[in-house]
Parts: sequence; C-alpha cells; structure tokens
Amino acid sequence: MQVQSVGDIASILKPAQTAAAKPAEGASFTDILTSALQEAQTEGEKSDEQTLSLLSGDITDLHTATIQAKKAELTLNLAIQIRNKVIDAYNEVMRMQV
Repeated sequence: MQVQSVGDIASILKPAQTAAAKPAEGASFTDILTSALQEAQTEGEKSDEQTLSLLSGDITDLHTATIQAKKAELTLNLAIQIRNKVIDAYNEVMRMQV
C-alpha cells in the first residue's frame, strides 16, 4: 500500500484563512499582542451583548449565548497565557548573567 505525504497544512487551507492566520510581514510583537488583546475585548463585548439579549428576551436560543460566552472565555484565557509566557521570558532574560 502506497502512503502519500500530507504536505504543508497551509496549502490545504483556503488562502483567505492562511492570510488571516499569519500576521503581516512587518508586524512587530507589540502589534500582534495589541491585536490579540483587542480581539479578546471584542469577544467579551459580544458575549455581554448576547447575554443581555438573552436576558431581555430578544433571542430565545440559549446555545448561541453560551457559545459566545465560551468563545470569550477561551480568548481571555489565551491572552492571559500569552501574558504569562511574556513575563516568564522577561524574567528568564533578567536572570541571565552578562
């Protein structure tokens, strides 16, 4: 039986998805971190809107509000983990002897 290689996963994805997933070539770490934090804030605001709509009776499907709340939670947890890794890296650099 002949097994063929899968190849690069990016070639399998749609070009629009790969362009959105990759940061701009000249983007700095600060820009990437800022955009990640803005995305976390946007997801939180969307979650708040969905929750208020659910409580006011504008939407009746509980699963939409629950999914949006989970997306906001995961985005916030990702931002927190990125912050923790940055702080750990900074502390590691500060412990280096010159």
